[in-house]
Amino acid sequence: MGGSGNRDKTRAEGNTEPAGKPSSSQQASTRKQKVQKLGDFELVRKLGQGGMGAVYLAHQVSLDRKCALKVMSSQLSQKKDFVERFIREARVGAKIEHPNVVRCYAVGEHKGIYFAALEFIDGPSMQDWIKKLGTLEVGDAVHITIVCAQALGHAHKMNLIHRDIKPDNILVTKTGMVKVADLGLAKAVDDDQSMTQSGTGMGTPLYMPPEQARNAKYVDQRSDIYALGCTLYRYLTGVPPFKADSTMELILAKENSKYTPAARINKAVPEKLDLIIDKMMAKDPKHRYQTCDELLAELIPLGLENPSLSFIDSNEKYVLGAAASGVSSAVITPPQPRNVQPEVKAPRSSREEAVEQKRAEASSKRDVWLVRYKDRTGKLQVQKMAADQIHRGLATQLLDETAQLSRAKNVPFAPIGSVKEFRDQVGELLLKKKDRSKKQEIKSIYEKIDRQHKRRKWWRVLENIKEGTFGWISLVVWLALVGGIGYGLYLGVPMAWQLIADNFGLTQ
Repeated sequence: MGGSGNRDKTRAEGNTEPAGKPSSSQQASTRKQKVQKLGDFELVRKLGQGGMGAVYLAHQVSLDRKCALKVMSSQLSQKKDFVERFIREARVGAKIEHPNVVRCYAVGEHKGIYFAALEFIDGPSMQDWIKKLGTLEVGDAVHITIVCAQALGHAHKMNLIHRDIKPDNILVTKTGMVKVADLGLAKAVDDDQSMTQSGTGMGTPLYMPPEQARNAKYVDQRSDIYALGCTLYRYLTGVPPFKADSTMELILAKENSKYTPAARINKAVPEKLDLIIDKMMAKDPKHRYQTCDELLAELIPLGLENPSLSFIDSNEKYVLGAAASGVSSAVITPPQPRNVQPEVKAPRSSREEAVEQKRAEASSKRDVWLVRYKDRTGKLQVQKMAADQIHRGLATQLLDETAQLSRAKNVPFAPIGSVKEFRDQVGELLLKKKDRSKKQEIKSIYEKIDRQHKRRKWWRVLENIKEGTFGWISLVVWLALVGGIGYGLYLGVPMAWQLIADNFGLTQ
């Protein structure tokens, strides 16, 4: 009896019943005033339902703040394995403290009900934005990708991987701050059993890499990079890179790694960004970016990102700060109030500026080239490319031996094969083309021989028929001749004998 009273008090704390039987209107008013409560958290309203339970908008009383309360269903609360997994999820999320990762405030249990308190995000997911917008501007897509790469890179350095990056798990606040959410599938790199029991931890087939589909246990940070590449592709094109009627067909399509380049679907996508997407989504993890820092080191210098998200309608937007200065400094920072003067940095000496400028010029001259080439549509292009981008372009056959390079606009273009840095790779490309040409030539010769053999086969059939026909005719003539001779002897011998007998009186 006392236990029942306590449970009722927990679910409707703060509500008192007047003495006597209340009227129906009073009962209705009382039910509206009831506030469900789990420990320190008051449940305001239900936000959604998931596979492991429901998510509520809640108010944490002790700290007076909003949060999203993830509550495990009563059925799963009875299963020890699911309870352990639920607590593990919350602990993994709590380890990651980054401005662009949804934080985990607390995890607990009250009267047999398990819950985890998460940071409340007051805006929709990128999946909702894609449904509304169709595709994103290149600047917005790159902005979101940079932020997600920074957040994932932070988690990876803690030996944690997400394993389910997709537009649904990327949230945006009303002011445009990007947050990576749903670390429920995240696991420690050295924890083989985490999140993989009972078929869990598979991620989303549309975005997961091939190796994760083969075995969900053996994935690493490069798997997150692949999924982020698929997500960027979706932002720019409005469609996922791989389509199929079933999960198995989708996995096989990823194993074949054939998809339409993003630049072919969306003409606004620069060729350099298309190359980056190709590398992020390479079938073999060894051919992808090995870390998020490697990805950011090539993505940020392109300067394609919008400072703030253009589709956010807010007077105070979060902006992407100092992205061009380096990987570690590209973070989301709020705009400064109008009445506060920005911080003024100490001026640098002319010597320091000159040294930095010389270093920048030397780096630019050493690493960047003007490249003249024909793109996939056959159109002549002239673009600036770093040396490693040129190497990847040759490896992916975006560039071939007909491409030309120049150090500056006023310097004549030279064949790519004449540049020492790329000579060996161009040579290998030519050898491969020669080998393919030779194989094609041999194939043509074999096909020609095969056709000749088939023609000769028919000629032999005709010759055999011809020879057989003449053979039968000869046999018939020979048999007729032999028969005629035999028949002549049969008739002639008795006649000759009778003639001889009559002449010599041999007859009696």
